[in-house]
Amino acid sequence: MSAGVRTAVTVLLAALIGAAAGITAVVWLQTPPDDPPQRPDFTLPVLDGGERSIDEWDGKIIVLNFWATWCAPCRREIPLFSQLNADYRDQGVRFLGVAIDDPEPIRGFLDQVRMGYPTFHGMESALDVAAAYGNQRGTLPYTVIIDRDGRIIERFSGELHEPDLRPILDDLTG
Repeated sequence: MSAGVRTAVTVLLAALIGAAAGITAVVWLQTPPDDPPQRPDFTLPVLDGGERSIDEWDGKIIVLNFWATWCAPCRREIPLFSQLNADYRDQGVRFLGVAIDDPEPIRGFLDQVRMGYPTFHGMESALDVAAAYGNQRGTLPYTVIIDRDGRIIERFSGELHEPDLRPILDDLTG
């Protein structure tokens, strides 16, 4: 085989390998992601002294917000979340809080600010729940949106505003 033919075959082979790799990459990138993860179950204390489990809200759209009384962005979100909870209640949306705090500071805070939805509380146990929901760093506020089938469809680190949430809730309830 002459040097010219050998070069042509090598270039053709490289082109075929490159085309195959390109086609594989396009197919891989167009493959839809796996189903969203299922929400972990948990049971935590509530302020009335009992415990509740998230499975009480199975079949509902859940906006699960991790917060603390000492977290200024968390405190700012609560009035919006209370309003959205009321706005979407008839469409099966429920907001739930998980306070990374002791009960007394939570009670003091709730004496000042109306929270129109239930809140769990705890320290280490609540941080463990936050980690199970994808918040490995313990960032606050941290919000998770769960669809009616219990799948986690959105996660947000940091303060949320109405334009962040309303379109998602409209899509889920529409």
